Amino acid sequence: PPEMIERIETEEQLEEFNKYWEGEHDKDLVAKFAPKLYHGQDGIMKARYAVKSFHTGKDGKPVDKRLPYELVRASASIDAWALGVLVFTLLTGETLIPSSRDDDCASGAAMHILYSWGTQPEVLSDLYKKITDDAARDLVMQLLKSKPEERP
Repeated sequence: PPEMIERIETEEQLEEFNKYWEGEHDKDLVAKFAPKLYHGQDGIMKARYAVKSFHTGKDGKPVDKRLPYELVRASASIDAWALGVLVFTLLTGETLIPSSRDDDCASGAAMHILYSWGTQPEVLSDLYKKITDDAARDLVMQLLKSKPEERP
């Protein structure tokens, strides 16, 4: 959901992010959560995006260093979003957001879509038009509200 994506706008935020992940021995994990670059249509880098995440130490407890963002607790609104994504996929045969085979955002552009969710109504309208059943479309639209408090 949009609330799980962080836009890293400053070099200080990027440095904080990188410091947090220093010492993590699982390089695949570090690569998975590394900020993804988003380039505009002009090819110029516009932003970096990361999934709000954390890692654990050898003792299994979350590493307690400072993150450049607030973590988001699991909630019914996140589950509602996930259900909306699943229903969209089942009804259209397409993924909502470009993703990898592991269901991770495929690129900075995919993260930008999530981060900006709801700011371009014409984009959402085109997505929702792919759902032909009116009741199903309404359900998905309710589940995929950009603001968590507006989801059922």
